[in-house]
Amino acid sequence: MDNQIENQTSKQNIIHFDEGIPGFEDIKDYLLYHEDDDGVIWNLQAANSEIPSFVVIDPYPIVSNYSPELTPDDLRYFGETDTNNLCVLVVAVIKPNLKDSVINLKAPIIIDVNTKKAKQIILENSDYPIRYKLFQDQEDKE
Repeated sequence: MDNQIENQTSKQNIIHFDEGIPGFEDIKDYLLYHEDDDGVIWNLQAANSEIPSFVVIDPYPIVSNYSPELTPDDLRYFGETDTNNLCVLVVAVIKPNLKDSVINLKAPIIIDVNTKKAKQIILENSDYPIRYKLFQDQEDKE
């Protein structure tokens, strides 16, 4: 799976979550738009309200070995057998001290780039952390 959503969409898109996002099950439609020119940082905001709003990030430039595996049930939800049509984003928590910011690798948001159908998937059989330091790789090099 790679992040092809920017190739097939405009800067602002309505993304639909049939089941909502955990904790916000009643809100089904969100706007997704770039926060940077590189397409790494995005904002996912409720389409009809100011809240909730999430910073979501393309995980692949940050975590080179990130490879979430979707279950057959997950793929059925999207009606897909080919993961090339699926975009992966992860929710970020941006802290006042940027080096303390984290991303949730355990529960990525998966978006079908063709249908704009989305779901937050909890990766049950993985060791991915809920709080992965956003600048972990830079800290490891220091």
